[in-house]
Amino acid sequence: MHPGFHESFGPSGLAALLKDSKVVEDGPGEPLEALEQPDILVGGGEEGSLQDNFKRFRKKRQADKREAQKAVELANSARASPQYKQTVRKLFIETAKKYLGAPYAQRYHDPVSCECEGCTEREEQLFHAPPFLDCCALVRRCVADLQEHFGFKLGRGNQAYQFDTLPVRVQSVAELEPGDLIFYEGKYYSTSAKQQLHDIVHVEIFTGGESGEAVIGSRERFKWVKEYESYRIDNSARWKLIAYHFAKIDTWLEGTLQSFCSEHTWEPANMAEAHRLRDAPTKSIFTADTENEAASDDDC
Repeated sequence: MHPGFHESFGPSGLAALLKDSKVVEDGPGEPLEALEQPDILVGGGEEGSLQDNFKRFRKKRQADKREAQKAVELANSARASPQYKQTVRKLFIETAKKYLGAPYAQRYHDPVSCECEGCTEREEQLFHAPPFLDCCALVRRCVADLQEHFGFKLGRGNQAYQFDTLPVRVQSVAELEPGDLIFYEGKYYSTSAKQQLHDIVHVEIFTGGESGEAVIGSRERFKWVKEYESYRIDNSARWKLIAYHFAKIDTWLEGTLQSFCSEHTWEPANMAEAHRLRDAPTKSIFTADTENEAASDDDC
């Protein structure tokens, strides 16, 4: 793994985020630190009978469930706050930056002595440099790393799937905020290439920057995740640009993940990994299941 890649937030990350951003205040009950879930201890003292131990164990489990539900309710309430949204947007950008340098895809590199432009420029055999993140996989990985804050993990669908889950669109880049997404509609030049749904061929993360157009994305198949001064792609070797689509991520920030497309429900296969915290509270899992995150053999 490349140096500087994302390190996991702890199980108490949500409580710390809520407290640090002052979205909610400690109430009359237990403080926010109580949202942490300590290990379950099964008592076994000399004076305790087996039945007493079981009762204590059951009581502890019930208390843990109540605390987990309390954390979920706090998170769902907090997501409506502009402060909370801005905090998660900042974390989203910071997480994306930690993947700068992650190669686009392993399959474009020879495992022994690759001489492609990327391996030559980096003086490194990128075949052996996971994780591999194409454009949609970068977005998916960042959301997975922050699932405690978003409240879900994205399914393994590509950029077209992500496009269908973000219904709020604006007319210009000037209306975007850092963390919003820019989708690219285009047509592949190759007649053998599989056309994407809605012709959405690419996606990048808007950061704004000094130019007001800066993005983070994975757009070069022999290279890696980079920062670009502008989202504009005048010429792609693989597809002809038709239009840019500027999408707000507020729906995600509010904890909602579903398809808003009347044509594509994305159920069940590509929505199967949308594990909502409010539906099934669990400890967060911040590492993806595989180091090769490409959604399919189709280039994005």
